[in-house]
Amino acid sequence: MTTDTRGNGALFATSFAAITATSFCFILRALVVDNWGAEFALSETQKGELLGVGLWPFAISIVLISLIIDRIGFRLTFWFAALCHLVGLGLLFTAHGYWSLYAGTFIMALGNGAVEAAANPLIATIYSHDKPKWLNRLHAAWPGGMILGGLLAMGLDNFMPDAGWRIKIALMLAPVLVYALLLIGRKFPVSERVAH
Repeated sequence: MTTDTRGNGALFATSFAAITATSFCFILRALVVDNWGAEFALSETQKGELLGVGLWPFAISIVLISLIIDRIGFRLTFWFAALCHLVGLGLLFTAHGYWSLYAGTFIMALGNGAVEAAANPLIATIYSHDKPKWLNRLHAAWPGGMILGGLLAMGLDNFMPDAGWRIKIALMLAPVLVYALLLIGRKFPVSERVAH
C-alpha cells in the first residue's frame, strides 16, 4: 500500500469538519435541553431521555456501519451522515413536542455514529504510515468543537438573550454544511483492509 499522501489534506479536512459537527450536536443539545423542557412542559425523565437518545443510536450506528463500510464505502457513509444531520436538524427546528425532539435527536445521533464509523478508518487508510499521529490530530476536532460550540452558544446568551434555542441549534448547521460541501466531488479510497 502506498504512503503517498498528496491530496489527502481535503479528505482530512472533510473528516475533521464532520467530527466537529458531531461535537456541536452533543454540546448544543446539552445546552438547550432545559429550554426544551420549559417550552414543551417536559418532565425531568423526558429531558433525560432526550439526552440519552443522543448516545445509544450513536453507538449502534458505529457498530452496524463498521460491519458494512467495506461494501458501501466512505463516500456513501459520509453522505448518509450529512443526510441524517440535515433531516434531524429539520425535525428539531420544526419541533412541536417531545416526540419530534426525540426523532430529530435520534436521527442526528445516527449521523454522528456514521461520521465516526467513516472518519476513523478513512484517516487510518490514507495515513497508514503514521496512524497514531493523524488519528490524534483528527480527534482534536471533538474537544475543539465542544469548546467552540459552547462558546458560540454562550456568546448568543450574552449578545442576543432573547434569541431562543432554535438559534443555538442552528449553529450546528455551520460544520454540517462545511463537511457536506467538502464531500462534493471528493474521491475516496477503498479501506486499508480492502486494499490489502
